[in-house]
Amino acid sequence: MDGESSPEGGSVMASTLILIILEFFMVLFLVLGYLIRFRGRIDLIAGYGEGRVKDVKGLLRVVGNSLLILGILAAATLGLVFLIPEKEVFLFLFYTTIVVPVIAIASFLGSRRYLKQ
Repeated sequence: MDGESSPEGGSVMASTLILIILEFFMVLFLVLGYLIRFRGRIDLIAGYGEGRVKDVKGLLRVVGNSLLILGILAAATLGLVFLIPEKEVFLFLFYTTIVVPVIAIASFLGSRRYLKQ
């Protein structure tokens, strides 16, 4: 069996990778959401320009809350992966291809009201 990979070994590797990526997303989004929403770290928002925003607190709230929601949903997805391991690929793909883009678009559209015209 030198150099050969078994189907079970590949499955375990994929499962481990999915868990690591979901944990990374969870921690990243929760930390960034906390820093932006509660610590006022406006510098962490990509594309932020000082003269372009009319309501900094509103922008911090929308972007921070969006990141916190993504972190909470990553934690929920991680929990579901542990509860329903046979659906881990579906759950991971649903989170990364549906949940993240929808929340990102909603955050973008919600943050536009805080920009100067």
